[in-house]
Amino acid sequence: MARRDVLKHSVTIDEEEVFSLIHRPKEVIEPQRSNFTGRVAIWAEERERRGDSINPIMTYTENGPHRVSWVRREGLDDDGIPYCTHHIVCDCAILTPEKASPSAVVDQAVACGGVLRALQRRAAYVDHTYRTGEILAALRDPETGDFEQSNSFHKFAVKSIGSLLDLDARHPEEWPANVINGEHRVSVLSTLFQLHPEVVKWYGRMLEEEGIISDFDGESLKLRPEALAA
Repeated sequence: MARRDVLKHSVTIDEEEVFSLIHRPKEVIEPQRSNFTGRVAIWAEERERRGDSINPIMTYTENGPHRVSWVRREGLDDDGIPYCTHHIVCDCAILTPEKASPSAVVDQAVACGGVLRALQRRAAYVDHTYRTGEILAALRDPETGDFEQSNSFHKFAVKSIGSLLDLDARHPEEWPANVINGEHRVSVLSTLFQLHPEVVKWYGRMLEEEGIISDFDGESLKLRPEALAA
């Protein structure tokens, strides 16, 4: 085929139209210095000497200063099986046993006041980002209790929790205000959605009946792998 036969089928691009679709960013995010230092960094160094890989995703500094980080952790469990998980860790982690598993580190961390404050801050950020509380406030009847709200209110709240679990499963690096990827705590979800814990537990039982989560124990909501949206 001659070159001219190819070129005559080329699409003409309207440069003015393309230019009109380009917008300046409303906000420029400046690089921030990492706060992954101090005792929490010492803990990570010790874990790496023992074969784990610790990658800090983000760090909050609370009063003290006390550092609370969301990290990606890879290693081998006690049976020599590889694992990769994201979980919360704080300066207090240096007090945990040398071979403490991610879940053991998390169980120790949630008893720390600094961790609870960091979770509250993160929950507020997630709420601000996705406007969940704002939408629920628009759907809420101020003269009615949480349980007696409209079906639209409850459906949106349940769907939002399911979406948060889905986000965590697909992109745990986003840290959607949980303590370990793969599960969410009722207490943190209550803070995020500004709902009574008993209402969140009620939603948890709904999600379990729908097959979205499994083995709901009244505190931890764990997404079933097969429930991931296509």
